[in-house]
Amino acid sequence: MRTVLPFSCPLRKRQTENSPYALIGNTGKIRYTPCMKTLRHTFPAVLVLALVLTGCGPQTPRPRLVYEAATVRDLAEFPQNLTGFAMRAGRDTPLIPQQRSSVLYEQYKKRFFAAWNQNKPGRGNVEYMRAALNRSGVKRGFAENLQPWNSTRWSAMRENADLGAMPSLRISAVTVRGTSLRLLPTERPQLANPAAPGQSFPFDEAQQTSLHVGTPLVLLHASRDGAWFYAESGVACGWIPAADVAGTDEEFRRLWRDAPLAACHDDDVPLKDENGRFLAHADIGTVLPFERVDGTMRVLVPMRDTDGNVRIARARTSASSFRAMPQPLTPGRVAELGDRMMGQSYGWGGMYGDRDCSSTLRDLFAPFGVWLPRNSSAQAGAGLKIDLRKLSPEDKERRILADGIPFLTLLQLPGHIGLYVGPHNGRPAFFHNIWGLRTEPSPATGGWPGRHVLGRAVVTSLRPGAELPDINKDALLIHRMSFMTVLGK
Repeated sequence: MRTVLPFSCPLRKRQTENSPYALIGNTGKIRYTPCMKTLRHTFPAVLVLALVLTGCGPQTPRPRLVYEAATVRDLAEFPQNLTGFAMRAGRDTPLIPQQRSSVLYEQYKKRFFAAWNQNKPGRGNVEYMRAALNRSGVKRGFAENLQPWNSTRWSAMRENADLGAMPSLRISAVTVRGTSLRLLPTERPQLANPAAPGQSFPFDEAQQTSLHVGTPLVLLHASRDGAWFYAESGVACGWIPAADVAGTDEEFRRLWRDAPLAACHDDDVPLKDENGRFLAHADIGTVLPFERVDGTMRVLVPMRDTDGNVRIARARTSASSFRAMPQPLTPGRVAELGDRMMGQSYGWGGMYGDRDCSSTLRDLFAPFGVWLPRNSSAQAGAGLKIDLRKLSPEDKERRILADGIPFLTLLQLPGHIGLYVGPHNGRPAFFHNIWGLRTEPSPATGGWPGRHVLGRAVVTSLRPGAELPDINKDALLIHRMSFMTVLGK
């Protein structure tokens, strides 16, 4: 089911019954082959993507990015749940001794609240933001219309950022809903190259990361219009919508630090106050203080008042949605959370409320009080790091099977990371949230590369897609595997 559509007409959006958007040209037609019809109904988002990511204009042909919505054999051969792996690994066996777990939890809290102890911007962070806004020409990338960023709009955004006064504030704050940190003070995307794999949708380069409700921040600058703050958290820095944060005072921060913490164990959990009014959504990895009232847990939820300052609401929760931190780190408990994430859509930098490979692991280990950095390369340094780069693919697999601890060992390659969950039929099983697999250029694709899009959290071997004829064999995960990291060491 390969889709290669070198359109030469403008595209506009139209809502449909089966997909968020359908695309039609100004001719009013799109011609579908039988395979494309199947793709439209089975993988509508991928079809939309393939249609959008095509060159416009009758001039010199542009690269044609080819996305193929295909399955791989691993998805049938490897169980797409973690329960069986956890049973074989000793479901209730602690993976980290209690004393070490307590140390890791104290480190977690220190990192979680770090922004409130910050008196100045992180080294290099402000320069990084300035450099992003000072880009010119093609370095600005492409906007949501798949055209180069409009220079007038870019200049207006840069002027609004008020770079000359940056940084201008020092306000301890907290997020009042799930939100994002952005490289630019805008929600508009910045695509490096809409025609290139890994540089088009969903890889918005302006997306730094997503943040859960209740995340401590320091606000260090405001845009001229007051709609954006430049903020730093314990995990990343960037621009954040002003409506998504509230300023805090010392009393609030003391309460937030001193109260016991609870972590959410499910996604899309609505938090409501005593009167049933909606406050915010919580997801796996959300961390909030809690109280016990008449034997019932109530999590404290930060709200924003009309002056932009914080007030506290209390939300009644169930034992299945929030649990006190740190939870015992066992294969069974990790598997329980991982299975709730299984099959969820890939979301670069937490876009659309989804997760990418590294945010999957961050959220997965947060309830156990294990802090993981934002990106995959940094996460590879979060424990005992074992270099695999000089080993053959076969020796890498043998080393992982011999020394990897299921549910405690991360496997990292450039730009990607996941969790080793144990052996399956003599091969390492890998739980990861992956966008796609590289395909070889071919005459059928006009000589350009593409992707087999998986676009979700799955369990595979370290060679997913090896059976497919157009997969780049030198680019298989095992060939590029660089490090294994045992957490807690």
